[in-house]
Amino acid sequence: MSNTLLTAALSAITNSNVISYNDYVKKRNNGYIRLDHEYFHQSHLIRGKVPTDDMNIELRSYVIIKSSSDKTITVDVDLNETISQLKAKIQDKEGVPIDQQILIFSGKVVEGESTLLDHKIQYGCTLHLLTLSDGGTYGLFIHPDMLDQKYDYDFTDENDEGITFMRGNVEYKRPCGWNRIALNVLNKYEDNNWLGVNNRRCLINSVQNEWPVSYHGTAKLNCRSIAEDGYLLSKGKRFAFGYGIYSTPDINIAYQYATKFTYEGENYRIVLQNRVNPNNLIKIPIKNIGEIWISPNEEDVRPYGSIYQ
Repeated sequence: MSNTLLTAALSAITNSNVISYNDYVKKRNNGYIRLDHEYFHQSHLIRGKVPTDDMNIELRSYVIIKSSSDKTITVDVDLNETISQLKAKIQDKEGVPIDQQILIFSGKVVEGESTLLDHKIQYGCTLHLLTLSDGGTYGLFIHPDMLDQKYDYDFTDENDEGITFMRGNVEYKRPCGWNRIALNVLNKYEDNNWLGVNNRRCLINSVQNEWPVSYHGTAKLNCRSIAEDGYLLSKGKRFAFGYGIYSTPDINIAYQYATKFTYEGENYRIVLQNRVNPNNLIKIPIKNIGEIWISPNEEDVRPYGSIYQ
């Protein structure tokens, strides 16, 4: 995969100007921030409201701010406040100047005089804070350590008809017709069992303690995200948590929410490929459509690749 196609793909899915590491070195521009696994993981999961009978979940009058250093604070808010007002509160609480703050929610930079409600931000939601050292122009660069090319895979000509692959003891519907850009996730967590990289006796089988595979797109279909549609489709059910991460094991469903981008006159789509914790995974079967999955916490969804076609 060429560096320019890679930067175009990642620019699309992060909704930011992404440049290669070589270009970053040439520019020496402090306005560019390293695009690493932590940023990619935490800021581009699609969160949404989950039907619940517990009204107390809806009464938390704060949002959570998580920095790139993993520091977490809570900020009391009114959902009709603007992003600028929220930044002022962060400045008062943490001393970070407003012009050096970049706030990200569900994969999008939020800013200006738009309100929290305009961005579907609810009480208890997590926003991610990046800090510019000099208030410069915001952009991202790809650090070589972010990617793991040996796990890239071209599914373009694959045909799995009549073959069932299993991951985490759940059917893995491989993204036939797509290309995978692998993220470097080995040794990023307490162990690598969730990824199933050890002791796989056969390509189609699961290994012990492996997590199932899911997909999600960060764009919208008919003005609704996968989380918003998932909430509507799961109405009538009640869960013990008020917000969750929405994804699907079906690449054909994720395709509808795929982010579109153009490179050298050709149109592409890109979605995230994840592993999800099976221990608290909620599966919602949707008649004539497939399944929507809901995970209660960010830590339960681990992106390990971007796939494009």
